[in-house]
Amino acid sequence: MLNRFLHDLTRWRYIGLGLSVILTLYCAWLLWAHGLQLGLDFTGGSLLEFRIDTLRSTHELNALLTAPLKGAVELHPAGVPGEWLIKLPEHALAWTPQELASLLGQQFDLPVELLRTTQVGPQVGAELLEQGMLALLAASVAIAAYLAFRFEWRQAIGVLVSVLHDALVALGLIALFGIEFDLNVIAGLMAVIGYSLNDSIVISDRLRDILSSRQPPAIHECTNRAVIATFSRTLITSGTTLFTVGALLLFGGEALYGFSFTLFTGILVGTLSSITIATPVQELLGLSPNAYQKEEALPEGA
Repeated sequence: MLNRFLHDLTRWRYIGLGLSVILTLYCAWLLWAHGLQLGLDFTGGSLLEFRIDTLRSTHELNALLTAPLKGAVELHPAGVPGEWLIKLPEHALAWTPQELASLLGQQFDLPVELLRTTQVGPQVGAELLEQGMLALLAASVAIAAYLAFRFEWRQAIGVLVSVLHDALVALGLIALFGIEFDLNVIAGLMAVIGYSLNDSIVISDRLRDILSSRQPPAIHECTNRAVIATFSRTLITSGTTLFTVGALLLFGGEALYGFSFTLFTGILVGTLSSITIATPVQELLGLSPNAYQKEEALPEGA
């Protein structure tokens, strides 16, 4: 019965690999077709914060806007009750912030107070984007070096492919839903990379121990045993983390939405990819028990 279960697990792992390849190609197409919606952190522009004491929802407030504000501005919750944001590209507003506050007050028939105005120049935004991409690149290079040092090269490539898959899928879903790509999303991507790496390394460590044993079984059965041995730990860790991040996604407000969405998606996909991508890839590359078997000492005179 155990051998049959392990055989079925191998089949499901390879089915998962095929589905993951399709998902990866789809997300790559999304990035090519839709691109990323860069936030003010990277494009430059103005961030205006207002206090409007009302019980109306965001949709209701924006529906009250009439000309000349309708279509020109859009209110977003700031995450604090009574505080609202308006994000505008560089030189996109025909009024001063004080004039805009007055116009909003007239159209809402409510007192509107301008709290603060934040300006981000296009040059600063370009520098932030460059630094964010360099941070992701540095993290990827460090991960590749660590994997090359710790595991046999086929295992290292399997884990690296899994991590890259998780980041690409997260970016593709961000493009699909039109989520603003800002510094919070980059922070979420770096957290996803670290979390995905951790799951894959736990399985790879267990697999290395099995491959190093005296009489290891075939590679597919070794991998299945490693997955089963670590499954409960992976399920508990990922499940509790997803509950926490899910609460942040639902109740964290718009300011943290990009970060929490990226983290939730990445953890969910990363938990699956450590089983459906990392392990099949290293098997397809030819990983075998011989990779970790110590060479027997030759007899004297041989």
